[in-house]
Amino acid sequence: MRIAIIDDSETFRAFLFSLLVGCGDMEVHASAEDFLADLDAGTAPPDLVLMDLIMPGMSGLAAIKRLKANPALADVPVIVVTVSDAAADLAEAFAAGAMDYIKKPPCRPELLARVDSALRLKRAIDERKARERELKAEKEYIAAILEYSHDGIAVAGRSGRFTFVSPGMERIFGLPADTYSTSDRWLDIIFPNEAARDDLTDIFVSRPAPGHVWRRLYPFVDKNGQARICQIHFSTMPSGDLILNIQDMTLFEKQKEDLVKKHTRHQKDLDAAAEIQQSLLPRRFTMSDSLRFAWEFLPCDNIGGDIFNVFPLGPNHVGLYMLDVSGHGVASSLVAHSVYNFMHYQRSTLIDRSDGHIDVVPPEVVLERLNDEFPFTKFQKFFTIFFMTIDLRTGYARYGNAGHPAPQHITAAGVVTPLPMRGTIIGLTGLGPVPPGELTLAPGDKILSLSDGLADSRNAAGEYFGEERIDAVLANQATAPVGELLAALRQAAWEFCQAAPPRDDVSMLGVEFVRPKG
Repeated sequence: MRIAIIDDSETFRAFLFSLLVGCGDMEVHASAEDFLADLDAGTAPPDLVLMDLIMPGMSGLAAIKRLKANPALADVPVIVVTVSDAAADLAEAFAAGAMDYIKKPPCRPELLARVDSALRLKRAIDERKARERELKAEKEYIAAILEYSHDGIAVAGRSGRFTFVSPGMERIFGLPADTYSTSDRWLDIIFPNEAARDDLTDIFVSRPAPGHVWRRLYPFVDKNGQARICQIHFSTMPSGDLILNIQDMTLFEKQKEDLVKKHTRHQKDLDAAAEIQQSLLPRRFTMSDSLRFAWEFLPCDNIGGDIFNVFPLGPNHVGLYMLDVSGHGVASSLVAHSVYNFMHYQRSTLIDRSDGHIDVVPPEVVLERLNDEFPFTKFQKFFTIFFMTIDLRTGYARYGNAGHPAPQHITAAGVVTPLPMRGTIIGLTGLGPVPPGELTLAPGDKILSLSDGLADSRNAAGEYFGEERIDAVLANQATAPVGELLAALRQAAWEFCQAAPPRDDVSMLGVEFVRPKG
């Protein structure tokens, strides 16, 4: 703390200085004019002034009046140090703003006590002023928030009269602040909907318990008679006053409504695409006495890129394939549909008639043509595919596998063996050709192709169905007819997943060689 000593006597200034050593930082002035001149020049004001009353030039009394007339200096306490004990002089000094006086020469204990009291008073004043400035800044900050916030905030007392209404209320409802004198008047003007008005009236009466918040949407009418929607958060202060935080939700609700409509249209498109995709699956019939086939398809919630088929290739051969396009959605479904068209309507891809007779194109050649036709750079999709041709006269089968899970060869005796030959996925060029595979089916042999969606199916606990469970079902049902084998796989997956929808399409295709074609 800083103490200023103003006295025309150099001896007395030194005497006071010696008495106050240790009380703070001290400055001395020989006249009131010097002291005030320093303050006018920008010197920081002291925390306490010890002022002589009787001095040549400007008197101490005049200096006190000048000091107190300045709002920036009015809080500086002044102790008069004087030889006069005239009541009139002291009364005039107190009237001018002095807080205390000491008669010359002072005794040290009395002087220290009065100085300490004055400094404590000044410290308290400074702390109060600082807190007042903080409160003013906080108030201005809150006022600015309320002024520029698009939300409306109102406080209603227990009587229903509004004790506070923010400018946001006028922006939302378009009516001046005096509209919101009481809750009844506000409800009658703003909420013509009887159900909304009754509900709001009940809330004003019952009020949520302190610490609880209710939130509801209400239709209202603005000053132009336009129907709008607001959301009101209700909370109760410990005093019982009801706080309303109001947001105009008209645009949000309109956007939400439009989004729901768009989503509905989009979902209809997806449902239609899924129906088209499933319509391309093979019909459940036996195309030859030499071959039986069966399939199971469990679609996921999102339309995917799985598709498979079994079809004749001339009078003596059958072709079958299963493909899985990366990702989900319309794009994957369109690529799958394009591959379906490629495999069925460009039969020159699958059958060679160049020599005047029908020759089946080897599967690895077909897959190479697919790779040329469906590059990743063109569709931003890749896919796996297993393609096999079977000569119904001999059971001789050729196949190509481009990255698809290895199909299983199941003998009539129940021996299960995965087909070994496997190449890279379709769409990524430069990774080498698909190696050819071949085998001869004996009567009762089966070929089973599964998509990875079966092994990747998960139950509610997050566990995968996995290859082990597939192998267990195959081992148990290996000698069963192909239809019963696929039905057992489907049932095992259904029980494991506890009826949870699959995260990916689950496709299962099986063929059983019955006898050579006569």
